[in-house]
Amino acid sequence: MIHIDLFTGLGGFSLSCRWNGIETVVMCEPNKQCQSILKRHFPKVPIVNTVQELLNDAKRWMGADIITGGDPCPIRSKARSIWKTKSPDLSGYFLAVVGRCKPRWVVRENVPASDDVHFSTALEAIGYRTVIVSTNAVNATAQNRERDFIVGCPEKSYKSFIEALPVCENGKRYAETKHQKTPAYPVLTTHPCRWDARDGYIWDGSGIRVADSEERCRLAGLPMGWLDGLSKTAVAKMTGNAVVPQVAYKIIKAIKDVDGTDP
Repeated sequence: MIHIDLFTGLGGFSLSCRWNGIETVVMCEPNKQCQSILKRHFPKVPIVNTVQELLNDAKRWMGADIITGGDPCPIRSKARSIWKTKSPDLSGYFLAVVGRCKPRWVVRENVPASDDVHFSTALEAIGYRTVIVSTNAVNATAQNRERDFIVGCPEKSYKSFIEALPVCENGKRYAETKHQKTPAYPVLTTHPCRWDARDGYIWDGSGIRVADSEERCRLAGLPMGWLDGLSKTAVAKMTGNAVVPQVAYKIIKAIKDVDGTDP
């Protein structure tokens, strides 16, 4: 199976695909610091600067099995400030790439939002059966990171995919838990040192402090050393926007298991 990674960030989806033995053939990421991390850990994978650029060359990537992406979330995130975000809504470009490349599977990660159903409906309109998988990374990394994964799959694979997902205690099928907060570290934000009730703090015996870069890396589920060389500010911004690979791994594993069995 081969994989296209839109809005790659720190490579959470590509890392989860690597753990599943799936090859990533192209990444799409404009941030130069993120690109430096991706080039270090995925040196053979080409990086396209923008989703618009990839869309214009979409025919080159037709035939991919999976397209994943965590498009920018500030426009729908509850963590945003009172000020209007300058971050654009790129979900339409995500759908346009899917429409042109026509992969068998689509996985979109984003904050839980009312427009989940809009993205899901759009995927249905272009021929996919969809599942919204509500997750929390707390069991994987101790970070209360609630995210929705919208999965588009072939009609013939829908039932098998649902059955392949892990089952949590309430008997429903989700990758982790359905937005159930537990005593753990709050969701990582993009702020390196903000004192705010929405953020988490650590008592180290002498006082209260914010999480350091190594702790943020671990809470984001990334291997140690993944972000070496970046400033504290850069690490905070990147981990606050990152896809947790351990959660994505379960989604991708279910896809791989189903794709190898359905005729």
